[in-house]
Amino acid sequence: MTRFPDRLVENDHAQTQSLRSTKTQSMKPKHLLITTFLLLLAGTLSACAGGATTASSWPGLFVNGGTAFIAYNTHVYAVDASNGDEVWRFPAEPDNQITFYTEPTLTPDEQLVVGSYNNVLYSINPDNGTMNWTFTGARNRFVAGPLATERGIFAPNADKNVYALDFEGNLRWEFELDSESWAQPVSDPECTCLYVTSMDHTVYALNPESGTLLWRSRDLGGAIVGSPALSEAGALYVGTFGSAMLALDSQDGEELWRFPTEGWVWSGPALSEDRLYFGDLNGYFYAVDATTGTQAWRIGSEQLDGPIAGSPLVEKGAIYFTTESGTIYAVDLEGKILWSQPVGGKLYTPPANPDEIILVTPIETDDLLVALTKAGAKRWAFNPNPE
Repeated sequence: MTRFPDRLVENDHAQTQSLRSTKTQSMKPKHLLITTFLLLLAGTLSACAGGATTASSWPGLFVNGGTAFIAYNTHVYAVDASNGDEVWRFPAEPDNQITFYTEPTLTPDEQLVVGSYNNVLYSINPDNGTMNWTFTGARNRFVAGPLATERGIFAPNADKNVYALDFEGNLRWEFELDSESWAQPVSDPECTCLYVTSMDHTVYALNPESGTLLWRSRDLGGAIVGSPALSEAGALYVGTFGSAMLALDSQDGEELWRFPTEGWVWSGPALSEDRLYFGDLNGYFYAVDATTGTQAWRIGSEQLDGPIAGSPLVEKGAIYFTTESGTIYAVDLEGKILWSQPVGGKLYTPPANPDEIILVTPIETDDLLVALTKAGAKRWAFNPNPE
């Protein structure tokens, strides 16, 4: 049975107590994300106990060429990124026993792989949405998106295991963490390393061929639920629920520097040239020197409208990020806000950019996928359930 990490309880006790003492209708924006965190955790606990659960989260988005793949609720959707038309959905008819919230990924041999909250990892034909195979060896839901490299498929699961599969879905090895991993791993082919973050406050480096442990970091002061960023110089960057962004040496996991933030950091940073860009759940956005950990600039929460959960997108001299309040912002590389556009609903998933558009995936609204120009104008929207 999955257990709430003791150190997470200790380090984040004050913020959790604040959540418990606040009424839902007057809840600060940050607390809505904490509520999601606790609901996901509660769902995992009850699933271990064998009870029926109703889980919810935000969409997983992956873009390949001119197609956007969205995993949300009872379907995985393929959408034409040029006009928002649906190409296919999987399964063709909804099954309430199957729900998807993880980021899909494409394997080198062009299979679309996505995990489900029914404990199954699916391989789907990305051209027509038919199923290739399933992996049913996991004992809990897939919260993290899988990673696919030339060495195979690597899928963390809420049962605390990382599963390594070949491209036919056969299990090669499994490695047990001390707690769950909710983030897609990162691979470094130069050192034959697989980096996995965990809610147990640590980062693991595994050999992708054998699944053996290469190193494990010390306690970093808070749960890590975002994917790390890896630099060419060998630094690994992770944000934590200890209100910090850290740089680790990818060779041994030793801490290189630590940058304090105003709030919890949910997602990993975007690394572009010599800077890291990321937001926190108190609604601040940062640019930090990737080598030294010093702040280049910061946008305060008074200029933005809510918590920032997803990693930003850096594209052609602009940075795009979203807030829980349903707004997408564009800023330049010096931190000047170029424009902001309310999309509606809530935005948690990182934006994506096929061709010359920006894609976002709001929830709690009719449109599941919205395309905007790089000037912020709405191009089209995909509604999976039109009347």
